[in-house]
Amino acid sequence: MRSTRQVALALLLLFGPLVLQGQQATLDRLRLGDTSIVHILRLTDGTQLVGRITRLTADSVTMALRAGSVTVQRTMVVEVRELPGTAVRNGDFWFPNPHSTRLLFSPTAFPLEKGTGYFSDIYLFFVAVQHGITDRFSLGAGISVFPGINFGDNLVYLTPKLAVVDAPRLKFSLGAFLGAAGLVTGELDRDMNSLGILYGVASTGTRESNVSLGLGWGYLGGEMADQPVVMLGAQGRIAKQIALLTENWVLVEGGKTEGILSYGVRFLGERIAVDLAFLNSMEGEKFFPGIPFVGFAFRY
Repeated sequence: MRSTRQVALALLLLFGPLVLQGQQATLDRLRLGDTSIVHILRLTDGTQLVGRITRLTADSVTMALRAGSVTVQRTMVVEVRELPGTAVRNGDFWFPNPHSTRLLFSPTAFPLEKGTGYFSDIYLFFVAVQHGITDRFSLGAGISVFPGINFGDNLVYLTPKLAVVDAPRLKFSLGAFLGAAGLVTGELDRDMNSLGILYGVASTGTRESNVSLGLGWGYLGGEMADQPVVMLGAQGRIAKQIALLTENWVLVEGGKTEGILSYGVRFLGERIAVDLAFLNSMEGEKFFPGIPFVGFAFRY
């Protein structure tokens, strides 16, 4: 039986080279005359400056801050980012939502930028990584790590996603969750062990606050579901480090409506998102607050 450490190493070997590529703006490509943007400089001593770069020379960078102007040596600049002016609210920098491409379980239509991605963990037992191959296409892989069972019986899955429409206020993506058990041991029975979902999802709004509507067709083995599952979800950022979330699944079949409702909160950092939510079934007896959901994602 293979260990969890071996699985983590396999994922690192698969996605590690992509992670190391990274992506950040370069000083010589900045739009200095655009007053609708702000720049963020991170210096070698860890200092972060938020303002607008007004002048560049071969040796220095001059930046207009709220309290005045400052000039630093180019050799001191470790990283520079270019963001919309809305990222600064009442003089305070609101870092971008680090996890706008997903709700709780479901993806939104927002694409990952090329060279960026995230590592996620849900309920401790589902670990995954997703990476932006281009600005429109991302690819992910994950595995379940349930203790006490033969490791080869765990689920291994791929999560490709393609942004078909990437307009400012409307996004539309196609994607899939392609899972199978028995791949590790070589005992895959395609009629019994493969499962997943093929989906399309549309999102409107911004990466900070948006609404998503999706349709997904599940399959088990070689059999596809006759009716799609409808997903309606939303996230809204109400504070610098807090967003509210809801993700709801509805299936109507044979005149009967079934589904799952959820609500929760996402705690935000510059590179991390931690979700605490509660789930309830649409049918049957409800209980408060619901089944707990816990997950986190680290953005790179």
